[in-house]
Amino acid sequence: MTPTHGSSLETRPSLLNRLKASDDSQSWCEFYRVYGGLIRFFAEKAGLTADEAEGVVQETAIGVARRLPNFTYDPKVCRFKTWLLNLVR
Repeated sequence: MTPTHGSSLETRPSLLNRLKASDDSQSWCEFYRVYGGLIRFFAEKAGLTADEAEGVVQETAIGVARRLPNFTYDPKVCRFKTWLLNLVR
């Protein structure tokens, strides 16, 4: 597996702002491309099957859509990946 799930995955505030601002399907596709592998990796590492992990990706995206409007990106306070993986849990 060669996902983009390591510490090198950089948060792009512009993507977060686009997701907050509208129901833009292109931005959500980008979210899945950028963060789907990380979420899937985390879920599979926790012992879930590939199908279960895919369900976690979907449920996490729903949670992000609901909670992102209240999330303030400030990496000094909480990195986006930390916030995201807390939703995955």
